[in-house]
Amino acid sequence: MNRVRIAACLILTILGLAAPALAQLNGQHIKGSVGLKAGSQPPPGGYVVIPVLYFYGADEVKNRNGDTLPITGNLNAAVFGAGLNVVTTRKVLGGSYGFSVILPWADNRLQGTEIDSNPGAGITDMAIQPISLGWHLKRADVMTGYTLFVPIGRYEDGASNNTGLGMWGHELALGTTVYLDSARKFHAGTMATFDFQSKKKDSDTKVGNILNLEGGLGGDFLKGGLTTGLSYYATFKLTGDQFDGFPNLVLPGKNKVFGIGPEGTLALAMRNTVYGFVTLRYQWEVYARTTTQGGAWNIQLVLLTKPIKLP
Repeated sequence: MNRVRIAACLILTILGLAAPALAQLNGQHIKGSVGLKAGSQPPPGGYVVIPVLYFYGADEVKNRNGDTLPITGNLNAAVFGAGLNVVTTRKVLGGSYGFSVILPWADNRLQGTEIDSNPGAGITDMAIQPISLGWHLKRADVMTGYTLFVPIGRYEDGASNNTGLGMWGHELALGTTVYLDSARKFHAGTMATFDFQSKKKDSDTKVGNILNLEGGLGGDFLKGGLTTGLSYYATFKLTGDQFDGFPNLVLPGKNKVFGIGPEGTLALAMRNTVYGFVTLRYQWEVYARTTTQGGAWNIQLVLLTKPIKLP
């Protein structure tokens, strides 16, 4: 079950979603991209993730005191894409070496200070993870990695139809999954990621540094064919944004939001052979400051390049 979890995590953590106008700027990391078994790397092999679907909807914007600001209509966004995750048999510092790449698309990608209310679908910023390392211990897994966000999506400073964020991004990740019993059936996982970015193209606007905590508490059932439980995310803006243009449109304070909800992953198997996994996750945002408050769907299909034959 680690296979779909971590493949999905690696893919989705390199996607991004920006907050709407009147809220602060967001980075490329998508909220809730990691869930159960957050700190576990899958076994060696190739994993094709297609499609990756993320749908976010909100009807509230909170200020730093938790007061709801008046808005008109819902604030919605969608990210979808495909990617490849590979875990090799090569060892680095005792951990298994892996890498991944994702080419995502976005629809209605809102930029924050720039009111891109209806840009339409298009290629958004690509992400490359040149290194991830995973260790498997008796009662715990550990995983770390680095991701580079490449600004290939359409972006012009001040434009109203941007699909990219117009900035280079860097993400450092460290996570662990702790198994609560000797059979490794029940588990608690957390992944911490730290994001920092360059200035946006042709401007002095710069997104502040961001800390994301994501994971969950769950268990494996049906002989490992089903993993389910509660997943969560918490996002904190560590430093303030720098603005070039419309600073009066941005709420004072630093973003922070907390979401929680159910998650399930089912193995796709036939005739004692596993071909892939499908994951469905929904999370409600129960706390938000200086940002939107809503909920999000994560849907991922992971196909194995080499199916697993069960005994």
